[in-house]
Amino acid sequence: MSEKKSLNSLIIHPDIEPGVIDNAMLTRCILEYGPKEEAGRLFAEEGVHLDEAQIVRLEFQNILRIDHLWMLKSLRKLTLAHNLIEKIENLELLVGLNELDLSFNKIEKIENLDELVNLEILTLFHNKIRKLENMDTLENLLVFSIGDNLIEDYKEMSYMRRFRKLRSVSFKGNPCCDDPMTNQFLKSALTRVTYLDYKLIAEEERESGRALFRGHLRKLDDADEKAEKERLAKEDYEAKVKFYALSFVEYLSGPELLDSMFEKDPDGSLLLKVGGELLGFYEQYKEQYEETMAGLVQFAQEAYNSRQNEIKLFKDLVDNALEDSVVKSKMVVAGFEEKKKSLIDQMNELIGRFTSKKATIEQLEPNIIDAGEAFNDIIYDLWKKLMTIEMQLYEQCEESRVQFAVNMTEMITKLLEVSRNAFGAWREHEGMWSMRQFEALSKLLGNKIMLGDAPPELFEVMMDRDQMMNLIAQSSDNHMRFIDAREDLLMTRANNWRDELIQGANDNEIKRNRDRILEIYYYIDNQREEWTDMQMNMTETVDPETAALLGDDF
Repeated sequence: MSEKKSLNSLIIHPDIEPGVIDNAMLTRCILEYGPKEEAGRLFAEEGVHLDEAQIVRLEFQNILRIDHLWMLKSLRKLTLAHNLIEKIENLELLVGLNELDLSFNKIEKIENLDELVNLEILTLFHNKIRKLENMDTLENLLVFSIGDNLIEDYKEMSYMRRFRKLRSVSFKGNPCCDDPMTNQFLKSALTRVTYLDYKLIAEEERESGRALFRGHLRKLDDADEKAEKERLAKEDYEAKVKFYALSFVEYLSGPELLDSMFEKDPDGSLLLKVGGELLGFYEQYKEQYEETMAGLVQFAQEAYNSRQNEIKLFKDLVDNALEDSVVKSKMVVAGFEEKKKSLIDQMNELIGRFTSKKATIEQLEPNIIDAGEAFNDIIYDLWKKLMTIEMQLYEQCEESRVQFAVNMTEMITKLLEVSRNAFGAWREHEGMWSMRQFEALSKLLGNKIMLGDAPPELFEVMMDRDQMMNLIAQSSDNHMRFIDAREDLLMTRANNWRDELIQGANDNEIKRNRDRILEIYYYIDNQREEWTDMQMNMTETVDPETAALLGDDF
């Protein structure tokens, strides 16, 4: 079937210079599709911040290559439709992208979308794509448009069954759509899809397709069931790894780490191909390793639970101390407010006597001065009591933090001690394995008959004693370095976790203490301002001389 004339050739003038994505193009397009009129003017005056842009439309720009988008850290929707793009690339940093439109381009292959795990809408309409592939990580895909491409086999769409959230698919315009069976297959095979080519799929249409493709659909169902089991097993394994990582012993609960050690050791893997007695020794080595690490994993899990209990106890102590401090502070403030009210009533009475001409300012002066001094006394008493409560709380929390740090250090030290013993035992197992390996291989040294169908490279090694011994020694050295690296990783992570936890507790308490002191001073200053404002309001009824007198006394 001849390829249809590209719609781009009708839309984009061939004399226009190819576009290159740069800051200027991004800024221009953001402004073009941004707010209009007065809102647009204000938007332009403020300037375009590319790292804050959530929607970018680069249409009809004759763009040849996707590039220069790494700074769009907040991007949620990207439109690159109606361009000359031939390859999907350079999108890996747009991890927050929800919608991607690459329609009306010249893309031949779906690729480089692995990092776009949040993508919900993907539009690839009118390109040159022949195969559906490389989209396995797009687990959140809801809407997919692949219409007007070059897909010749409608069964290619079986690939889309893996997307559990997919609800809408556009497929019309592909060569295989000339086959009347295409629509029936899609409606029956894509069981989760609700809309096909923007039309609601009726249940009777699905049933009709199932009758036609019963055998093929059964195979697809079997494959899906197998894939689902593998997915669940993978999720379970990853959850287990994540859980064990909290105890710093991920991958130590089974043979995975030992298998990985041999996979990364070409010398040891080669020698294992001898088989026979050596495989028996290898199985013994694996059993010893698993038994040793099972003890470490069990202890690490118990230690993790103990640490969590200690953390909870520490937080409860701090929270209780804070709650007690708040109660005491409220009582102090309540006492202050009661005394302040009495002074305010006293001042209002003095003002009333003066304004009603029942007393002169000279007669009231001693009482006014006494009220000011009394207020200073209660405000100082308030400050002293609140600061005392805070100091007591800080000292109490400091004692708890010191003891908490001691307890955490002891727990991590114990874990590291058990870990050293476990890894030491692993090294002993490795030494025993190396010795048995040497003994088993020595029996076969130079024996062409017993070596049987050994690979040529292994056969050559087994004909030379020095070469065999060097290979065993290199393998053992590789293993020891591997063991050292894993032990160092455990110890480094455990120590860093402890240090960050303790430092975090200290930093949080220092910040809380500073905030509390600032809060106390703010409250004190606010009370002083209220008292001053009350006195300043007297100027409306009291002559300037009296107002000055009140202010000085305060």
